[in-house]
Amino acid sequence: MRVAVLRGQEQVAQGDLTAALIEYQKALDANKNSSLAAYRIGEIFFMQRNYQSAANSFRDALRGDGDPKWVEVWSHIELGRIFDVTGQRDRAVNEYRLAVQTNDNTQGAVNEARASMQKPYKREQTEN
Repeated sequence: MRVAVLRGQEQVAQGDLTAALIEYQKALDANKNSSLAAYRIGEIFFMQRNYQSAANSFRDALRGDGDPKWVEVWSHIELGRIFDVTGQRDRAVNEYRLAVQTNDNTQGAVNEARASMQKPYKREQTEN
């Protein structure tokens, strides 16, 4: 499962999102409760602006095996970002609040969530 996730990350780094999605799906096939694989799939859908599928994947990550732990806080942040870019500010703030409540500041997650509670997330114009 981890090998497929790593292969998927390599594909993302090379810009091949379709191949990455296939690898992440293999990881999910190996462990249907993999929070990490679901989270990575959500990231790809978010990059592709497929917000409904991204949100579903981040929710799957939250319902999954909880490994690694940081997936919980970042899934809430990503859901908040989806709600922000789709004009659902109240729902976004709620997700950022849930992220803060995890007390998991992996890669500055709590700081990011607090900042996003103050100022809505906006996609960069140069993002795919």
